[in-house]
Amino acid sequence: MKKILGVDPGLTATGYAVVASSDRGFRLLAQGTVRTRAEDPLPDRLGKIHEELAQVMVTWDPEGLALEEVYLARNAPAAMFTVQVCGVILLLGRGRKIFSYAPRTVKRRICGNGAAPKQQMMKVVAHLLGEVPCTDHAADAAALALCALLEDEG
Repeated sequence: MKKILGVDPGLTATGYAVVASSDRGFRLLAQGTVRTRAEDPLPDRLGKIHEELAQVMVTWDPEGLALEEVYLARNAPAAMFTVQVCGVILLLGRGRKIFSYAPRTVKRRICGNGAAPKQQMMKVVAHLLGEVPCTDHAADAAALALCALLEDEG
């Protein structure tokens, strides 16, 4: 059984999902969303994300980590915070295989359409896993993990 931790990075909400692949298909092992408060200092917010995801890494010991690439064109100041979250996550992935995907690539690999709406993505992810992820952030993280597992198989 191969396990990948998918992470949908965000300073306010970081979604995560540990997905396993075996000869019987895919299985969602763990999922959640790390939430931080805007009024807390940045180091505390990054620390909370690090601590919670570090515990996931220790508990599930995934072989790899799949991360969404940051898209800077919409809101550069907000993207800079997301980049800092990505740095924290990449540190957690040291010594493991790292996968990185643009949002359109994830949609294309999971749904066959790079412009698939969020509801379609969530429906396909739920079908592949046999259960609905708890939040849209966790669903995005599960889709990232599925992409990595599919890529590693192919």
